[in-house]
Amino acid sequence: MNVNVDRSSVAMGDDVYAHAETIDLPESSTIAEAVAYLRQRRFLAAIAGGRATWLLEVNGSPAAVIAQQWAEPKFLTDPSDTLGSFGSEVSLMFRYRAQIDPDDLFDTLEAGEAGPET
Repeated sequence: MNVNVDRSSVAMGDDVYAHAETIDLPESSTIAEAVAYLRQRRFLAAIAGGRATWLLEVNGSPAAVIAQQWAEPKFLTDPSDTLGSFGSEVSLMFRYRAQIDPDDLFDTLEAGEAGPET
């Protein structure tokens, strides 16, 4: 299945190339597998100092918090949900949240509150 992926810019120099792309993954891939695949490909920019925080939205809804300093993301949805369970068109948007505390962002989102804007 074709999955649209995109991410926020982290700095002006980061905008040399477009971030949006379409990747082909099996419909049976889990959201956790898709995130792991993109992290392995270094889709998310690394930040000097090692403290970047990203919010993953699947089809516009918060699904995970990913932090450069964490080995694994923290999911707001079931990480074993398959891509196909999100519909026939799947969009993964990684929103850069600067160096805000990823635990605070996760706790805020898990509590159902709007996250802080950056």
